[in-house]
Amino acid sequence: MATVMLSIGSGISSAATAVSGLFAAGGTAAAGGAAAAGASATTLSTALSAGSALAAIGQGVAANKQAKTEAAFARAEAVQEEAAGAAKARDLAREYADLRSEQSVIQLGNGLDIGVGTPVNVAEATKRQSERNLSVTRENSRNRARMSRLRARGLLSEGRASLMGGFGKAASIGLDAYKLAG
Repeated sequence: MATVMLSIGSGISSAATAVSGLFAAGGTAAAGGAAAAGASATTLSTALSAGSALAAIGQGVAANKQAKTEAAFARAEAVQEEAAGAAKARDLAREYADLRSEQSVIQLGNGLDIGVGTPVNVAEATKRQSERNLSVTRENSRNRARMSRLRARGLLSEGRASLMGGFGKAASIGLDAYKLAG
């Protein structure tokens, strides 16, 4: 729709410009012809204004559509960030479980009782570190997802502003044409 409005507006503007060139070339017409040319110039100005207004609306609609498309990509990116963060957290949890198992095997291999003393302290420190790293990983992925969603909202807001700007520009063009026509 935006492309159609933009094309119509451009077409009207081009045609009106070509016709106005013909009127300008015929400037040596008689007085009666000059009056007719003046009336035609007013009609031509109105047509040019209508074409410009349609083009402005078309530009606003096109910018809004583009912003909506980009916002959809940003929302999809947020979902991907969350999925990637969950996968990374799952992988880290698996790695820490493997690390804890390796620590227990080594401690048992060295003849240590894994239920008391240093082996317990090592296990608790490993668990605290793993929980801290998992928390940071989850929070980072949530933050990236939030930023993508925030960008999507900003893009939608820009799109609405572009659409309203197109209609505002069209209204301004119409008002200027009205003032010229009387």
